[in-house]
Amino acid sequence: MAEAHPFPHKCVNGTTEATRSFIESLFTAVALDNFGTSFAAALSDDLVWTVTGSSPIAGTYNGKQVYIDKVLTPLRDVLVSLPVPIVEHIFADGDWATVNWRSQGVVGKNGANYDMQYAWLMRTELDDTGARKIVEVIGFYDSVKVTAVFAGYVFNSTKV
Repeated sequence: MAEAHPFPHKCVNGTTEATRSFIESLFTAVALDNFGTSFAAALSDDLVWTVTGSSPIAGTYNGKQVYIDKVLTPLRDVLVSLPVPIVEHIFADGDWATVNWRSQGVVGKNGANYDMQYAWLMRTELDDTGARKIVEVIGFYDSVKVTAVFAGYVFNSTKV
């Protein structure tokens, strides 16, 4: 008989609470600084971020700087401003958290509507200094809206 959870992990309440608190604080800060320094500081240098779907930015990005160069910078290029997250749900279990959030009033420089629902599944770890960092994200997006906002955009292929 197959297990209900093929990758079971031990839930540690202290870790769950630390993860939840970290994510809640992060999304509060991100709403205030529009995915500025607070967001970048929360990402591990060894980050692995997967953008789901079939949009121009879909794929897996290994490393914080690669994610910034290949996803965040192009988004800043095509959007009037990055979304201000409106958090609807946060679920935490051990080092993992899922955040369901939405944006409204977000428009591409090309006029495309970028309001959408997001779901980010995030894994956190303590780094060498004891600070909690995001080490893995699987992000779910509306591929149609992401594709529309990037219509006509030329990606810089020289960045690694």
